[in-house]
Amino acid sequence: MTLRPPVPMGAYHGLGYVCVLGAVEALRDAGMNVGIGWPFSLVDAGTGATVALVRTSAGYDEGMFARVEVVAEDDFDADRDLLAAGITNRVDRWATEVAAGRAQASPLAPVLSDYFDLVPLLGHPAEAVYPNGNEMARGTFAGLDLWGRAILVTDDGRELSFAPEQASLRPIKKQT
Repeated sequence: MTLRPPVPMGAYHGLGYVCVLGAVEALRDAGMNVGIGWPFSLVDAGTGATVALVRTSAGYDEGMFARVEVVAEDDFDADRDLLAAGITNRVDRWATEVAAGRAQASPLAPVLSDYFDLVPLLGHPAEAVYPNGNEMARGTFAGLDLWGRAILVTDDGRELSFAPEQASLRPIKKQT
């Protein structure tokens, strides 16, 4: 789908977070047990397994626009209209908040608390992985900053910060 939220160009940084939030909220309202996998994935809230990814890309053609795509795993079945409505609704609400000046600290300020509440991996052991899937670091997923970067605290107490372009997070599988 293509969206044209009337927000400043700099606010488009937050659009991926807002879209995944809208998708998860819509599916939860429909009774599905899903959560957000940082940064832009939908996960089974019980197992942490990724069930879909939200991809966004922005451009300019007589104004800013973004293309949004939800790519589901083969065994994940969700109503496309429900996802589209959830994403559109959340983006519209976010754009209203941005226009009202509630995104002065960052484009995520109006939604960060809601996003945070839907990330089941927060507070649990996680590994940061490079885009190619190789492990970068391990620790506890301690939180998010105002720009949506993930904070991982390692066993030796170091705080590491990751942008979505650098890494994604996944649960550490328990040894059997």
